[in-house]
Amino acid sequence: MRYSANRKNEVEGAIMPVVWYLLNLLVLPIISFAVLVWIAMNTDQSRPLRRAHARAGACMSVLGAFLIISGVAVSWAIYGNTGQFWTAAIVWAIVLHTSFVLWGMIALAQAIGGKRPYFPRRLM
Repeated sequence: MRYSANRKNEVEGAIMPVVWYLLNLLVLPIISFAVLVWIAMNTDQSRPLRRAHARAGACMSVLGAFLIISGVAVSWAIYGNTGQFWTAAIVWAIVLHTSFVLWGMIALAQAIGGKRPYFPRRLM
């Protein structure tokens, strides 16, 4: 049988890390990040799809925080505490946040479909 119960359980397991990633971005930032890192560290080798999505979500969360903080810091170094700094910082943060939410939606679609995340492949 092509669609067995075991495959369904694997797909359901892969959805949860992506849901926690999106919750991290949209609803509960610190709590969801802690749960996502816990899932990434404690997922065993027998569930490779769940492990791949958990590691990708944790990696993208850290990458997103780093890019937003570094971009705002560079903007501060260039403009100082002026109106241009605040404009650049807000636009930078909104664009990156939106990009990472869209990545999460694509990753959720891949998890539902039983596929590995596109990015970052090297960590999977």
